[in-house]
Order: sequence, then structure tokens, then C-alpha cells
Amino acid sequence: MNIADSENVVSMLINSGDFEITNNINQTDVIIVNTCSVRKHAEDREESFIGNLKKLKIKNEELKIIILGCFAQNAKLELQKKFPFVDLIVGPLDYEYLAEILSNVFQRNISKNYKYLNLFNKVSVFVPIMTGCDNYCSYCIVPYVRGREKSRSLDEILDEIKNLLYKDIKEIVLIGQNVNSYKYIDKENSYIGFSELLKKIANLGVNKKFWIRFLTNHPKDMSYEIIKTIKDFPNVARHIHLPLQSGSNRILELMNRKYTVEKYKQIVNMIRDNIKDIAITTDLIVGFPTETEEDFKHTLQAVKDIRFDSAFVFKYSPREKTKATELKDDIPKEVKEERHYKILTLCDNIAYQINKSYINKIKDVLIHSYVNKNGNVILIGKTIENKTVEIFSDKKNFVGNFVKTKIVDVKFHTLVGEIVG
Repeated sequence: MNIADSENVVSMLINSGDFEITNNINQTDVIIVNTCSVRKHAEDREESFIGNLKKLKIKNEELKIIILGCFAQNAKLELQKKFPFVDLIVGPLDYEYLAEILSNVFQRNISKNYKYLNLFNKVSVFVPIMTGCDNYCSYCIVPYVRGREKSRSLDEILDEIKNLLYKDIKEIVLIGQNVNSYKYIDKENSYIGFSELLKKIANLGVNKKFWIRFLTNHPKDMSYEIIKTIKDFPNVARHIHLPLQSGSNRILELMNRKYTVEKYKQIVNMIRDNIKDIAITTDLIVGFPTETEEDFKHTLQAVKDIRFDSAFVFKYSPREKTKATELKDDIPKEVKEERHYKILTLCDNIAYQINKSYINKIKDVLIHSYVNKNGNVILIGKTIENKTVEIFSDKKNFVGNFVKTKIVDVKFHTLVGEIVG
């Protein structure tokens, strides 16, 4: 979400005709820092980076320093006191007025009616379909810094995607805190849910090959209609990110996740029964307050039973304003680290076993980028299951194209392929 916000702010400024990007921070007129507040570690890094900007402000008093993002929303007064040299602090709850705010700061017309500019030569672009969240998971600060759930209009989303496809973007990634709860009432008073949105995007009728991805999903909103839509449209990714968070029903209840492990497994079975070769990935939190060794064992067992293609594993970090801060953060740091290591190792081993099943398969791979390594070009791409693929090649011009690739080897989180034909 922050990447999408950053790219849109840059597009907004460049469209005004008065700005351009510079790679030299020492010669810039404007520095915009987009911040995250999801974990304390992120805030610590952001504070350190912002603090280091003071010396640039001393050298150039005309320099404008702007802080955006969730940290700006969560701790505006604290940031103003700590960094008085910062010119503007704006959180996501005020983004609808951002063009007007920036117009006042820079004394020039900056319109909110702008087209996305693919300034970073991306093959894949994030398209927000909604903002905010209504779930209030007890550990999560998002509803407090991004507000209540609000879906964008269907026409606005479709127009944006048509523009991106016209610019030869090959992959559209629909994003939101909880995309599968998308809901919109159109001009004909018809209800548009997430499955219907997917259908309309998949059916756009452009004469170009493109893929559609989406993240992230909440298990409580994963329906058969969504699963059937994925199955019916070959350009919708065979990948679902479905955060489990914990394998203990007691902890899930404390987290206010609104499902049980048993219900989660039923959803996974429904997905796998209907869609062949789909990848399911997840998020897990260890060390949530009161998590016992027995609770943790339940999480390990759930991971063994479900067998995720990959997992993001986090050590619990208290966030102010959230319900979980009423519970004592009683799991010692070393216990969190031990549990983190155990579950990450288990997830990595399962991912490696799943990836081995791809050997000798021929897959469509969308090439996103390349790197030079020891004089060789290595193309970096993704399969429709969101598997990263490395391909040795003597050509760089495959970037932005779909290529038939035979998988010849695997790493823990990466497939190794060779172009067919």
C-alpha cells in the first residue's frame, strides 16, 4: 500500500509539470518520506532516517521535507516536536486532500486528477481498490491510521487499469488491507463484490496478455464465488495470500480474527479442491501475549497440516492504541526468537519440498527485471503462482515479456529455469 501511495504522489507531482525525480539527495529541493507504522522496528528506522535529514536542511533552508504515511498519522505531534525542521506531516486520513495541501505548500497548481506515470519502468503495478479496515484485529494499528474500510468506485478502478494496460503494464496487483471484502453499489444500484470486480477486470477485452493478482485476503471473507472466479479466468493468478496468524484457537480469539483453525482448514481445502496447482501463502505471528508452548505447538502442527508455499513470520510487537496492548507483552524476547526460528525453518523446508514438484514443468514466466552476476545476465520473473524464477540468459530484452520456461532446479524460495525455444 505504501509503495502504491509513493508512486501516486510522485505521479501527482510530475504531472504538474514543475517537478522531476533526482537520484542525488544532496541536490534535491523536496524530500518526501513515506512511513510505515505496522511494527516498532519500522518506526525506529524511519526516525533515524528523518533525523539524518537535518544536516541537509541546515545546508539548504529552502529544502522542503515532507513526511507521509502511517507513522505520520500515528505520531504527528511527537514527530513535530522531535523534528521541527520538517515542513509538512500528512497521514493517510488526509490523502483525499493531498493535492490541495501540496498546492498550498509549493504555491503552484497540483491536481488530484492525474494519470499514473510508470516512472520506475515497472512491469507490475499496484492498484488500490480500497482503503482502511473494519476488522480491528487486536494486534493491528491499521484501522487507527488508515481509517474505516472504504471501497473505490468500480469505474475509477477500471479506468485506472485500462490506462495501465494501454501503457503496456503486464500485471495488475489489486491491493487493500482486505481485498476480498470489497463492496460497491454502482449507478444501477447493483452490488459489486470482489468476485464481480475480478470478473470485470479479467474481461476488459484488451488485446494484450496480462495477469491479475490481489492481496491481502481475510479468511472470514473468502467465499466460493471468489474461488470459482479464480478458477474460471486463466489470467487471474493461481496464488492466494491468506493470513493464518496462529494455529491456536485461543490465540486467534484474543487476536479477534473471527475464525477457528478448523474453519481456516475448510477454506484451504475448498480452494485446493477447486483450483489445481494453486499456491497458498500466509502470515504468522509468534510470541503474542499469553502464547504458551502448547499454543505454539498448535501453530507448528497447523503449518505441517496445511503446507504453505511460503510464509511471512513475525515476532509480536505491541502497537499503541490496539486492543492487544491491554495484555502484558509477557513472552521473553529469546522465546520469541526461538519460536520464530523454529517456525521459519519449518516453513522454509515445506516451501522447498513444494518447489521441487515444479522441476521439469514448463511454465509461463513474466520477466520483471534482470541482474548481472559474474558476467552473466540472470532474468528475474514470476509464474502465475507467484513463484520467483531465475533464468540464465544472454539477453536483457525479455523484461516485460511472458516467456515459456522449463524449471530445471529449485532453491528454498526460488525456481531456476531455462527458456524453452
